[in-house]
Amino acid sequence: MTSTPNQKIYLTLLLLALALWACVRVDLSAPPVSAVIVPTPAPPAATVTPWPTPTPIVIQMVAGPIIEPACLLPDVGSGQSITASGSYTETERSASTPMVCHITRDSCAYNQLVGILDPSIVFKEEEEAPYNTEDILMHPAMLGPLTRLNELVKAEWGGEYQLRVTDAYDSLLEHDPPESNPSTRYSLHYDGRAIDVTTWPVNWNLYGRLCALAHCAGFDYVENEVTHCHASINASSLCTQCGQ
Repeated sequence: MTSTPNQKIYLTLLLLALALWACVRVDLSAPPVSAVIVPTPAPPAATVTPWPTPTPIVIQMVAGPIIEPACLLPDVGSGQSITASGSYTETERSASTPMVCHITRDSCAYNQLVGILDPSIVFKEEEEAPYNTEDILMHPAMLGPLTRLNELVKAEWGGEYQLRVTDAYDSLLEHDPPESNPSTRYSLHYDGRAIDVTTWPVNWNLYGRLCALAHCAGFDYVENEVTHCHASINASSLCTQCGQ
């Protein structure tokens, strides 16, 4: 069968198409999917509750309840006395009992006197040796009131004034006029049951208060003798204990 020119052209195009089809590799797989990177969501920001700006703590020293002073007794006036019972008229002989004897040096009673060595108390010690040490000698029962008085003085004046002892036991019998008869001289200093105190530095204006403190400290008789405060105790005489 003789081909026509048109058939030849058609056949040529068909062969060409088949040849091209053979050269093309058809990928029938699914088209590649682009990798989409999804960022991990950041955790939600922490919720911060704003705190108020701190206020500095101010400690204010506020006066507390009124504290009564250690000794409520009014000042003892010049020349005035007061006893343990609160009497302004009772005598020393009644309040502290009378002197029994003059304690002589180196006697049995003398050897029972005691000394107090407290560095916060000033002792005058004005007599010549060996009598200068007599300002620190006293009846043992004096130690309690004297120690309390010293503490009251510290509390009252805060160290501005100290307690000073100008006289305690006296063997020289100097608490009576020198022209008087030595055998009849009378003072509780002579048996170690009395003491004379002042402030140090000396301030006569404070002796009324000092005497009030002595009363509060426990002395049985206190007298403001203007130049000092005199105080004594009611205690068994060392003379009696020794049979002197």
